Amino acid sequence: MKEFYTSVIEMRQPIDGIFSSEPYECGWADEALFFLTVHSEQADFTRILVRPKISPDGIHWLDAPGDVVSVQGPGLTAIAQSHFGGWLRLELTLEGAAQTAMITLHLALKG
Repeated sequence: MKEFYTSVIEMRQPIDGIFSSEPYECGWADEALFFLTVHSEQADFTRILVRPKISPDGIHWLDAPGDVVSVQGPGLTAIAQSHFGGWLRLELTLEGAAQTAMITLHLALKG
């Protein structure tokens, strides 16, 4: 039987410019799924570019293999990862207007 765990990484966190989420150790998992919620009450941006970041130790980070996800407005977006070593986080870059948003970020792990 597989293990499953979901954690709230960021809760109603205001962001602007470039934002990196809290890192999460998840080396035991085979797959990871970020659920990014952009709340409508604070969403003054044109686009958010979302880059998964991976790390062997939680200190040194690099872009995960794969495409950057583009978020165009409020709502829920899923970002899947299957090759990530020991640690994960997301980097969010806001573009346009006042460049502010409020996010909630969940990480669901299975292994």
